[in-house]
Amino acid sequence: MSRAASSPVDDPAICYYAGDPARRPDCEHRAVVAYGAVALCRRCDARRSTVGKGIVGRSLVRGRDWNALAAVETAVGRVRAAEEELADSVAAARRLGHSWGELGTALGVTRQAAQQRFGSAITKDTKDR
Repeated sequence: MSRAASSPVDDPAICYYAGDPARRPDCEHRAVVAYGAVALCRRCDARRSTVGKGIVGRSLVRGRDWNALAAVETAVGRVRAAEEELADSVAAARRLGHSWGELGTALGVTRQAAQQRFGSAITKDTKDR
């Protein structure tokens, strides 16, 4: 008698809306509750329609606290936004005539390090205009 391989218990389920950022841009991707075959993350579960509100969901969180991991994901998003803001600020400073030396001082790095990190992106940005 052959058995099908089972998935590991720790594999997180994916939210039904994870692949649809247009409809649910705030989807957390990791499902925490399932309604039949449909698994939802915490945010999508809170936003679900009144249809089926009488159905009791089945928890997919088995004794694991996902808050720390969710905090990491949130922090990653903030870091990406901050890096984008920093690159835009450096590009604006260069357009205003500030030297790489001045930018290096403001960034706490050498002139060369500032130019290596942001120079190619600024050159590309100038060519696109």
